[in-house]
Amino acid sequence: MDIDKSLDRVKQVKGLRWLNRLRNKTDEIPGWVSTFHPEKIPCAIEGDELYGSFNLCQKVVFTNNEAWVICFPIPGKTSDAHLDEKVASEVAALRLLRERTAIPVPTVKAWGLASDNALGLGPFIMEEFIQGVSLKNILRDDEAEGSVLLRNDLDDREVEIIYRQLAQFMLQIFELSFNQIGDLPLESATAPPRRPLTLTAHEITRLGGVDVLGSRSPGFPTTKAYFDHVVDQHWQQLLGQLNSVEDEDDARQKYIFFKILKSLTDRHVWPEYDHGPFKLICDDLGPANMIVDSRESLTITGVVDLEWAYAGPAQMLGTAPWWLLQERPELWDATPDMTARFFRHLRLFRRVLEEEEEEKMQPRPAAGHQRKELSKPIERSETEGTMWFHMILQGFFHGPGSLLWEQLKACTLDWDRLAAEIPEEEIRGFVDAKMRHLRLHDERLSKTETTYDEMLAGKWSIQGFIDEVEAPYRRAAGACP
Repeated sequence: MDIDKSLDRVKQVKGLRWLNRLRNKTDEIPGWVSTFHPEKIPCAIEGDELYGSFNLCQKVVFTNNEAWVICFPIPGKTSDAHLDEKVASEVAALRLLRERTAIPVPTVKAWGLASDNALGLGPFIMEEFIQGVSLKNILRDDEAEGSVLLRNDLDDREVEIIYRQLAQFMLQIFELSFNQIGDLPLESATAPPRRPLTLTAHEITRLGGVDVLGSRSPGFPTTKAYFDHVVDQHWQQLLGQLNSVEDEDDARQKYIFFKILKSLTDRHVWPEYDHGPFKLICDDLGPANMIVDSRESLTITGVVDLEWAYAGPAQMLGTAPWWLLQERPELWDATPDMTARFFRHLRLFRRVLEEEEEEKMQPRPAAGHQRKELSKPIERSETEGTMWFHMILQGFFHGPGSLLWEQLKACTLDWDRLAAEIPEEEIRGFVDAKMRHLRLHDERLSKTETTYDEMLAGKWSIQGFIDEVEAPYRRAAGACP
């Protein structure tokens, strides 16, 4: 499934406009940052800007040699309506892990919402700077442009070093429990949790043009209720995004797939986990967001960029991790080579995790009390095929032929029967509607590109261009019940 290209153009314009604002404020940033230091001492910008998937970061060094990094979510890469929420969610996750685990997350020095930023640059987080090397860059193939897929020439010993540390992190995270599914509390907040800001829902909203987040409604009391909610978000995207399909055949396949997906929730909810306790889920936690001390030792010294964190179903933590090959699995084609690579790395991770569990239980006197708290659910997720269900829910912009789709279909033994039960006239009605949507998308895109060229020629202001392109999406959202 492709992104909405008109919205992608708006995203680019918003990001560049904000970047220009930032650079016009560069001289003011050190003085502003110093106001947050306990001793109000001067600092200076050091090094180049650092870019992540959603943030721009800048290192500053104070006169006492203390180093911080200032992180700003980039407008366009984060939807306007969720900039503050994203930062608050990340701060809550960092504080929780800092206080209750030994995972090496940075200390939050200061943070604020957009209204707290005297420079007008939006919400921000100021953290301690962690010196080291990006693990993502070590593990990726430099020649595979645009991909962070694990390099083929990595030695299993090196992969095992990384997996062992991640297994230790997962075991610590599994010790944290929550009573409901929802956003994370900040400090001593006593208000009931609200719906989580997940990476999946955010990307569907931002690049699909379908607001599946809406207002900050209450959280969820059960895994079943949450899974139904997430499946419905994917369903809303399929129906509402103008270019959610490529052609008639693609439309037919996607309708059947997501229609069946809606019926599979009951099968993949594990009853013993349905009512909690719930666990910390970090949608973007993986090797790509980690810092190591050196290429040689591969010791993880920093876990950063913990946005998209929330209290979620325990079985989504006790499942085969999506990050085993570093790249998001919805990007993989269902080739024999990719399938074999994933399962080989899953076997390696499971062995390492079991060893770490045994090590963790060693101080306990009776061997009979040992329990494989994570390795057993992960084994179950593989055996029952639930890991594919989990990864589809946590992914976005899915399409036929992907590894996740084909594996879930293979694990659903009555898939053909479920597909045959969908009325043909229902499928045909959907296909016809999506063909009209595709034509409308192409018309909008043509108009967007014309307006963009006119903006560059000075006929539109930047804000005027944004308003003009976004107007149909706002009207569509307002028309929804």
